[in-house]
Amino acid sequence: MRTLFCALGAVAPFIILLPHAPRAVASPCGDDPFADVVVSFDAGQGGAKGYDNPFTTLGSPERFTGEGLFPVVVSPFSPPFGQDEIVSIGAGGHLTVRFNTPVRNSPGNPWGIDLLIFGNTGFIDSNWPNGVVGGLFGNDGGVIEVSRNGKTWFRVPNVTADNMFPTLGYLDSGPYDDQPGTLPTDFTRPVDPALTLNDFMGRSYAEVLALYDGSGGGTGIDLDSVGLNWIRYVRVLNEGTDSIEIDAFADVRAIPAPGAAVLILLGLPRRRRRTQ
Repeated sequence: MRTLFCALGAVAPFIILLPHAPRAVASPCGDDPFADVVVSFDAGQGGAKGYDNPFTTLGSPERFTGEGLFPVVVSPFSPPFGQDEIVSIGAGGHLTVRFNTPVRNSPGNPWGIDLLIFGNTGFIDSNWPNGVVGGLFGNDGGVIEVSRNGKTWFRVPNVTADNMFPTLGYLDSGPYDDQPGTLPTDFTRPVDPALTLNDFMGRSYAEVLALYDGSGGGTGIDLDSVGLNWIRYVRVLNEGTDSIEIDAFADVRAIPAPGAAVLILLGLPRRRRRTQ
């Protein structure tokens, strides 16, 4: 359950429209890697009943789900399912969010991925409860558009929002543990986008974790695909018939160049002398 929201808006029966300026609640979000503001939301038609709160998509993706009902870790075999964790977008609906800090097209990002969208897809367990991949469920699609100013939009080609790769909350948990793990995954690190479902088929849970390589999953978007150096707005549209479920949005963090940390440390004494 998320406890921090960065924007509120007036709620209408089926659509929420918010001004571009956020109204902070409790603590401000600051320079975090997750979406900060819900700009607009239209639930569309046929979305999952009770999953109509767009503010669940702000902040970090879920690591643990089902509190008070069926508590379980979020894993590629056990996606988030709480009404306070995901939002459902029905046919004809959309969700638009904004980052306070621009998402940049950085050559230092792993595999060139700049943005991650987390849904509630999951792997089918062909050897329950051991976690052996037998397919994918909940991959309901969703058109992705990005923008710098919230007015001019660019459609991301060949990628859908609610798809590979299912969310992984912890590195040291089993696929269905009823207690949180102690080693969280990195929600700002993508899975290698060259991997496909075929690469996971028949794999054990340990092998899935190895392929994730520390990542928390999510659908990866490379801003090169739309020719933009940075964006602040992301929109998910449902142009199909099945509802789309969205958990969160994340800005990928670049991998420091080799030796960067050493250079920073070497510069610290010099900087201190200058300021004395």
